[in-house]
Amino acid sequence: MTTPRPPTVFALPLLMCCASLALAADPKDRRIEYPAAADTPASLTLIAREGKVGRDGPFYDDYRPQLRFSADKHEVSCTVRIAPPREKVEPGETAEVALRCTEPFHVFEKNKSFVAYEGGRKVGEGRLRD
Repeated sequence: MTTPRPPTVFALPLLMCCASLALAADPKDRRIEYPAAADTPASLTLIAREGKVGRDGPFYDDYRPQLRFSADKHEVSCTVRIAPPREKVEPGETAEVALRCTEPFHVFEKNKSFVAYEGGRKVGEGRLRD
């Protein structure tokens, strides 16, 4: 009769294999978390109205759309602050802004993009700045 080996003898190679796979993960799949209530620099392009997307008029400082970030499936409420001296952003324009969101959000390391919505309609696209 043979004595059973301790489970650690079998678990160690499996653990080493999984750890090496985790380290070799594709950087575009790595998620970065941003905290709530912190100013996050971004650029935001307001889409001109075309059918069911876009917006007819400009937005001003303290604009509050819903944003969906690249690594999240849900929308987050955020306040958009326009960098001075600019006062408004017209449809078709891109502006440097700061985002202050009500809850933490995630983006992929290689894809820091987001989409802005108003009432379920896509009105803008943006990217976080480093």
